[in-house]
Amino acid sequence: MDLRNLKTFHIVSTHLNFTKAAEILNYSQPTVSQQIKALEDEIGHPLLNRVGKKMFLSEVGKLVKTYTDKLFGVLDELERDLKKFEEPYGTLTVASPGFYCEHYLPHIIAPFIKLYPQVNFKLLSYNSKETLELISSNKADIGFIAGKQNRSGIREVLMSEEDLVLVAHPVMLKGKTKQELFNEYPFITYGMDEIITGCLREIHCTPKTIMKFGNEEAIKKAVMRQAGVALLSDLIIKEEVSRGSLQVICRFPKRLATYLIHPQNLQDFANVRTFIELATEWWGTIEVKDETL
Repeated sequence: MDLRNLKTFHIVSTHLNFTKAAEILNYSQPTVSQQIKALEDEIGHPLLNRVGKKMFLSEVGKLVKTYTDKLFGVLDELERDLKKFEEPYGTLTVASPGFYCEHYLPHIIAPFIKLYPQVNFKLLSYNSKETLELISSNKADIGFIAGKQNRSGIREVLMSEEDLVLVAHPVMLKGKTKQELFNEYPFITYGMDEIITGCLREIHCTPKTIMKFGNEEAIKKAVMRQAGVALLSDLIIKEEVSRGSLQVICRFPKRLATYLIHPQNLQDFANVRTFIELATEWWGTIEVKDETL
């Protein structure tokens, strides 16, 4: 059935007046009559009866009206609910490695929730690779990752760039060359990606043993306990280096970029758009501090 004809009948059956229905629908009165006639022809029964100047619903008309009341009631409800999404509303799921969850995102989430308390916010802590997969599988709306990915259908927003540094505990370094260090201790990493292997090639070092940990914070703690050598963002180990509990062996300038990522088709979704605007505004102002001091 033609939805326009049903809508016209719905208005006519509510007001039982063709002139009033034409005004509401912004149609001419002949157009209203034609659409009612077309619907009656399709159904095979008259929907309206006239007695003098008064209009009444036929028995079939009464039945059809019960359904058009439900149909257009649901459509009206749908329109009202859709309008809610013109501003942030519903659920926003953000995935991120633990370092960003701990040091960056609280500074962004707090003002976001204050501005948009109607949004149900969900924060998931995963490493960069897992975060990318959550975004790709539509299980998260926004993610933060270390390093560029260039995956189809995912938009990347550059947030910051940090130096990559090769670090170890000072006790481990005494009298050792870089390669001797790699021969004696494991190289601790969350994955041998292109950035990490490129840095190792640059200093002509090959790890004898590789240990994989799930996130940067766990790697840092392992290195502080003299479990191995690691390549980390200087931002993550800044406080430990200043205290002397970690020592920089080698620095690789501006090698590690942090990106905010999201599915391209969510770019104009109010929740995603407003969170990105807030994140890009606040990110560069956040000072990372070691709260264990």
